[in-house]
Amino acid sequence: MNNSKVFLKNKAIMDKIIEAAELDKNDIVLEIGSGDGRLTEKIASKAKKVYAVEKDLFLIDKSKVKLSNYKNIEFMNQDILEISFPEDVNKIISNLPYSIASPITERIIRFMNNHTNSIAVLMYQKEFGERMLAAPGYTDYSMLTVFCTYTCSINKIMDVSKANFRPIPSVDSIVIKIKPKNIKIDDNFINFCKLIFQHKKKNVYTAIMSSRSKLKTSDKDLIREKLSKVNKNYLKEKVFFLSLDDLMDLYKEVVSAGIW
Repeated sequence: MNNSKVFLKNKAIMDKIIEAAELDKNDIVLEIGSGDGRLTEKIASKAKKVYAVEKDLFLIDKSKVKLSNYKNIEFMNQDILEISFPEDVNKIISNLPYSIASPITERIIRFMNNHTNSIAVLMYQKEFGERMLAAPGYTDYSMLTVFCTYTCSINKIMDVSKANFRPIPSVDSIVIKIKPKNIKIDDNFINFCKLIFQHKKKNVYTAIMSSRSKLKTSDKDLIREKLSKVNKNYLKEKVFFLSLDDLMDLYKEVVSAGIW
């Protein structure tokens, strides 16, 4: 979305979000940006407990009155970027503001990756969500795509027209379902990918040479010598054409060659 507060008014879309989250009476749900409580109520009717996080005190107070009959909602008048997620949470639901989409998505994924049987159902500005789902070789394919593909199974639930909100925002939205792979995240691999994706439209050889100040050595001749040990097919390919498997193979070769 944008930085202003908008509210989803289509109940059928809310129901699809709830369905995608696979809620049951054992679930502890973190709702990020609970707004006026419309979706909160639907979550609370299905789950064991809801942490409803909203930094707008007026909306919190309004929701507390509206949902006073629900004893399984804990309202939190906080900025989600400034608090730790409750450790008992296993489901996360949110209509994420675009301004925080990138940092909060990584936090959500890292949190979920340490919690088995967890699911997140998140609504994004359509452009951002399409970057999460992009395939290698497409313009939208980015470091965000790589991180999501590496750590999670990601599926599109639906597109959501801007007409389903009030006030009507300037862009359409998309609902994404995320299931973590529960892997041990190798941050050295992630950091290597971030490095070369700064030059994603260059070939791998040029991207590595352009990033030499961050490598084990910045000596051009030594890097060239070490790169001679790396698969030339990878080195000739543009960075944003490499699949996750390609990137993992490339990373292993670069580490083995003593470059990273």
